[in-house]
Amino acid sequence: MLNVTVATWIGNAAAVLSGTWGAVTRRAQQSGYSRTAVYTHAQRVVHAVVREQAGGISYDALWHENERLKAENEALWQAWSEAEALSEAKQRAFAGSGCAMGLSLSQIVTLLAIVLPWGAVPSRAMVGRWVQAAAAQAGRLLVVLDLACQARVRVLCLDEIFLHRAPVLMAIEPHSMAWMAGQRGPDRSGESWRAVITNWPCLEHVIADGGQGLARGVKLVHAARCAQGEASETVSRQAMTMGLDVFHTQRELERVVQRQWKQAERQLDTASQADAKVERYKRQGRDPRGVSGVAGRAWHKAEVLFDQAVNAQEAVHQIAAALSWFDTQGRLSGRQTAQAQLDEASQQLQGDCWSKVKRLLSDERTLSHLDRLHAHLTSAVSEPVLRDA
Repeated sequence: MLNVTVATWIGNAAAVLSGTWGAVTRRAQQSGYSRTAVYTHAQRVVHAVVREQAGGISYDALWHENERLKAENEALWQAWSEAEALSEAKQRAFAGSGCAMGLSLSQIVTLLAIVLPWGAVPSRAMVGRWVQAAAAQAGRLLVVLDLACQARVRVLCLDEIFLHRAPVLMAIEPHSMAWMAGQRGPDRSGESWRAVITNWPCLEHVIADGGQGLARGVKLVHAARCAQGEASETVSRQAMTMGLDVFHTQRELERVVQRQWKQAERQLDTASQADAKVERYKRQGRDPRGVSGVAGRAWHKAEVLFDQAVNAQEAVHQIAAALSWFDTQGRLSGRQTAQAQLDEASQQLQGDCWSKVKRLLSDERTLSHLDRLHAHLTSAVSEPVLRDA
């Protein structure tokens, strides 16, 4: 049927529909088709015209829809064939990667059940053995990678986090934000930190809080390096320095300031309640002089606490500016100028609640980041005039 030309279809239909006597016979002789075929062609042409005029789905639309369904069917069969061909090696790789991303064994089995036939889904115990084997293989590879990366680490940020009261000694490389260590315990003493820090023989600077265990660990590693002397070329001969991170200092500042604001708010509520009591006494015709004195003292204390909180908030802003890299004029900050600003702001912090903050601000390690900045700048640009420019 597809070999019949459009002109032949139309000519056969015209011979039948013309109604002229003998037209069908003459058309059959001219076209080479039988009279039955000519009538069949005419009937199909009529049906095609009727369908086109009825406003239904056109032939082109049906053809495009058919092609789309064929492509979708082929894609589904391809996906199914790949799912059936998911080898055990790929399943092992899937299980290892999923566990590394934090998925549990049950979640891995559930995901495998989506892409595998039900009878081919591995058990949870099997997935556990795959993950254990992948962990062992990765552990052997990580030993080699650690040796290659340890010599490149120059600066580390150290701190402890706690999981069920057990300390985890953490180390982060600040430039790449790479997680370098996460040792669980046994404690956070200097000896434990020394075992962590020793893994980086070229470490030059440590950024941490003011914890005594961390400081002792750095001192122990530095002393061990000095004792080794020139014996090993892989160990950095440069003195290991330590600086206090700005995060803990600012967090302690915000903690105390919030406490002072809460004290001021509570005292304001107390003073307001005392005023309400005075008004109640007046309405009842009672002598308000006693409660008026209490209200006056409450308001005086509220004003004092409010002023302290305002002064502390201003000091916090001044301290934050002193700890930043640039001053208010956009120039690089220096130790002398920044320390003078810290001393001035510390004088506004009154009370025993600021003792820890003052101790941190007076510690020379607080501004070590500025010292390292200017040291690196000096090594990069030795000429003072060019460096200032």
